[in-house]
Amino acid sequence: MNVAQLLVRAGRVFAQRPALAVGAETRATYGDLALRVALLAGALRSRFGLAPGDRIALVMKNCAEYVEVLFAGWHAGLTVVPVNAKLHPREFAYILEHSQSRLCFVTADLAETVAALKPDLSALEAVVRVDGTDDAALFAGDAVAPAARAPEDTAWLFYTSGTTGRPKGAMLSHRNLLAMTMSYFIDVDTIAPDDCIIHPAPMSHGSGLYILPHVAAAAKQVIPASGGFDPAEIFELIAAHQGVGFFAAPTMVHRLVASPAAASADTGNLKTIVGGGGLPRGGGR
Repeated sequence: MNVAQLLVRAGRVFAQRPALAVGAETRATYGDLALRVALLAGALRSRFGLAPGDRIALVMKNCAEYVEVLFAGWHAGLTVVPVNAKLHPREFAYILEHSQSRLCFVTADLAETVAALKPDLSALEAVVRVDGTDDAALFAGDAVAPAARAPEDTAWLFYTSGTTGRPKGAMLSHRNLLAMTMSYFIDVDTIAPDDCIIHPAPMSHGSGLYILPHVAAAAKQVIPASGGFDPAEIFELIAAHQGVGFFAAPTMVHRLVASPAAASADTGNLKTIVGGGGLPRGGGR
């Protein structure tokens, strides 16, 4: 039971469907994505010597490569540790050390910050830029088959924000993630082949979890060109894509509604907003 099989199936059965887009531009089909993931998984095993159960961290802002690294980790049988790119370097250091991550993938904006932490981290062996000079070499080897994993094996090590102390790593198993994926279709929404999910919120947390049901349905992942949340950009993406859904915190929804762009925005393609948050003490309904 390896959650990577969701992408293997999508790549085999729906190879020509668009899988990744940045802004309005399609970057990869499901056939392309599945192949790159299998190649990267091969590099994780052969080049870095990682074995099933080892941990890799993702200290990355939202980008198309996020989906590749996430699934390549699972494909290779590894535990993936997504880390919020907006944390302080001290928090990066704590999570990398506590998780005993052997490898850390970074985007260019965070490469120097994480590399400076490496000498003080006991397990971290390498920091890899997803858009760096080594990027092509990661896909130059042989593709590998997905590693066999047991349902209870940890797939995603999900760290809390640490508001009540040190961040705590919640161990989400392959069974957890597959059950969550199936529950999306039962409890939240259907996903049609032409639908998509936009990722304006961090893919290291809530938004990233919704990658899975959209891969299961071979629907498209859309990353804003800005890599983050800009209300005007989100309205443009809603108009550019079909069957749009996205995860948003309550403040993001408020900013969308309050944006000057809302008055003239074409929201006909907007289908689903999944929100999460709690009322302050004393708040009403």
